[in-house]
Amino acid sequence: MTVESVPACDRHDGSVSMELRTMHSDVSNPDVLVGLFECPECGHERWVPIKRSYEGSETSLPAA
Repeated sequence: MTVESVPACDRHDGSVSMELRTMHSDVSNPDVLVGLFECPECGHERWVPIKRSYEGSETSLPAA
């Protein structure tokens, strides 16, 4: 993931970037990959969909 796509913790006034802990497929939609992100300062966790497409990147590969 790029720095721009990492979510910020909404429990802080400044922009505190969350860290990716684990990745899982969504049970209700198996084609969607979701990441569990955690704030390193307060421990707040949040599930966020992760982009799996490489379209438009230098290494354009079809998603598996």
